[in-house]
Amino acid sequence: MPAWPRCPSLDAARAVSQLSRHELLASPNIGRAASAAVVVWLARHGLELQAKGAPSQGRPSHSTSPLAADRSHERNGWIRPPRVLTQAPLGSPFNLNVAQRGDALELLRSLLTTITPLVFFDPQFREVLDKLAYGNEGARQVERCNLPQMSADYIDACCREIARVLVPSGYCMRWTDTFGLGEAHHLRIADVLKCVDLIAWDNQRQGQGHRTRRRGTYLLVLQKPPLHAKATWGDHRIPDRWVERIPHPKSQHPHTKPIGLISRLIGAVTKPGDLVVDPAAGGFVVLRAAMALGHKFIGCDIAHHKEDQTAA
Repeated sequence: MPAWPRCPSLDAARAVSQLSRHELLASPNIGRAASAAVVVWLARHGLELQAKGAPSQGRPSHSTSPLAADRSHERNGWIRPPRVLTQAPLGSPFNLNVAQRGDALELLRSLLTTITPLVFFDPQFREVLDKLAYGNEGARQVERCNLPQMSADYIDACCREIARVLVPSGYCMRWTDTFGLGEAHHLRIADVLKCVDLIAWDNQRQGQGHRTRRRGTYLLVLQKPPLHAKATWGDHRIPDRWVERIPHPKSQHPHTKPIGLISRLIGAVTKPGDLVVDPAAGGFVVLRAAMALGHKFIGCDIAHHKEDQTAA
């Protein structure tokens, strides 16, 4: 087979797409290192490598996208994470690696199926106020109570879209408060995302409460079936009680989460270069953590100011 050109023609791409992955990797002119770039190039032209001898199917649908075709699979007991495009996912109006304004559900619906092994979700949920007529709307928390709210139905719709964009056995890290945990809100979407673990975050700051005083919040570890533990989780030293203080909280987003914990979770379930998604990014802590670890990020926040939009 001829050497892969810097700017291949579409005819050359169609010829390469007739090869199987095994044949491509065996080619002395392309080799294993360049094969991923070839796959991405073909995807941008609506083509994909075939299974052994299978005819070309043209542009794949979301359910058989190039990323889905290269979805994670078990190899020697470890589920290999998917390869992720280095540009914005096909069809999405949102950009990679920037803090940007946008609607969570709109962003999730713009992404391809099975595109990421990890999604963080921190919904602005206020049902506790409707139930208990209680909150922390003092003068120091005026920014918190002014944030746009998400209804229970909207949050559930986001979770179902998260399940769609996750690879099999991928994780959704969903933040919740004491009320949401006690009411078991996560069971409403248990058919697509199962709760497999729980982390209690102690922020070392005394909050409010009718009975006990709040000092932190909870992180639900939700996994898309099929459920695997050791095969999908590489850091087994993360404690289920995480103590981390947020420095200078008044100068940060009202819902800032611990970057130390977020970084450990990203490292536990992804490989460098993977895509990390955060549709309700708040202060974009996940963006900073993902970029520091060599990952791609796509996310937005409905309250983010457009003039503050910056590339990471």
